[in-house]
Amino acid sequence: MAKDLTGGCLCGAVRYRTGGMIRAGYCHCRMCQKASGAPVVAWAVVPRDSFAFTQGTPVEYRSSTNASRLFCGTCGSPLIFREHDSGELDINLATLDEPERVVPSYHIYTASQQPWLHIADEAPRFATERPT
Repeated sequence: MAKDLTGGCLCGAVRYRTGGMIRAGYCHCRMCQKASGAPVVAWAVVPRDSFAFTQGTPVEYRSSTNASRLFCGTCGSPLIFREHDSGELDINLATLDEPERVVPSYHIYTASQQPWLHIADEAPRFATERPT
């Protein structure tokens, strides 16, 4: 797994770093689709205690009773998905400086996958949950 990942938003106002990664996958849930404007979002899951913002302060939107999404208040780039009671957080993989270093290995919430989107990989699919 990739270590020492850095990234940030489109305009550069918000930057972050993390010391390591736990796993990475694609999310097909409706909330991710609406928050990103895309049919699927790739996330890198990292330990919360290894993550830090190094520049700027993102805006936080509480998207459900147990989770928040953090994004740049200037350019709107979606950066982080954070469950409040978890020791992990999800970094939008496309916001990494080197996203090619991280390869997603599963699909989650595929019950919400758009019927016109066909991803022909062999990665495991989870219809209504996330792997731990």
